[in-house]
Amino acid sequence: MTTSTLVPPRFDPPSLRALPSGGALHVEGERGAAGMLFLHGVAGGAWSWRPQRVVFARTNRLFTWEGRGHGAAARVADAGLADYYVDAREALDAAVAQTGGPVVIVGHSMGGLLAMTLACESPSRVSGIFLIDPVFATEGQGHVPRSWAAVARFACAPMFRSIARDGAVSRAVARWMFARSFENRARMEASWPDQRGQIPLEYPRMLREAFDGPTGFPVRDVARELVTPAYVLESSRSGGHGRFPGMLDALRRRLGTRFHFETISGGHYLQLDRPHDVNARLRAFVDAHSRRKPEEA
Repeated sequence: MTTSTLVPPRFDPPSLRALPSGGALHVEGERGAAGMLFLHGVAGGAWSWRPQRVVFARTNRLFTWEGRGHGAAARVADAGLADYYVDAREALDAAVAQTGGPVVIVGHSMGGLLAMTLACESPSRVSGIFLIDPVFATEGQGHVPRSWAAVARFACAPMFRSIARDGAVSRAVARWMFARSFENRARMEASWPDQRGQIPLEYPRMLREAFDGPTGFPVRDVARELVTPAYVLESSRSGGHGRFPGMLDALRRRLGTRFHFETISGGHYLQLDRPHDVNARLRAFVDAHSRRKPEEA
């Protein structure tokens, strides 16, 4: 049997492209097919999407982003949300340039925030956003309530120092947090060797932004600006991201039937923890919204 009978002539195996600012982009799948851009979360990488890449590369053109300091991207001393935004925007530029049309963005955690930001900024280039446990951001607001941010910052001082030197404390906390992000223990153990090679929790600057809010990041008023169809898939273990009350209701009012929200059993890494359930929902979303024309928004 020849190779040509095993590999479709329009199918490309994974290739790596360096982005100008230091990020990386893995490109694979069907040439000429509808594009999908995957954006990982904090301390994630291309490995975060392994079950999705296996399935969707058969039918779509896939672009899997890695922010600077992660996976195959450039090594850097420190980074924050503004840096990852620049890297992700470059990834979107490359994906749209190659496919010649809008793409579906799939974002996990921080990647979900980046997906919403890019969709608000460039609605004609994004046909839909599929968000898994996304993080929401508002101007000048971190994830830690201001009422006890100072106490939390003091308590986390050893963590800041450990992260800065890639120390044992941050590695232990990373393992604990990663374990809590799964219900399927076997899938967690299979993924841990990949995660432990990333930033233990994240760079010190990124952790400070959890207390003080992002710096240099173009926070968008998603509830007022988003016009792109959106699917928010939330894990039961993550508890609903209740730090931003009313955001989901605001999006529902904004988008109407173009917005769908669902909670399913699983941990924060739903795409690894419950891959079959996530893939089924993602397939339906991609089929409904791929190559959507901007005027149809």
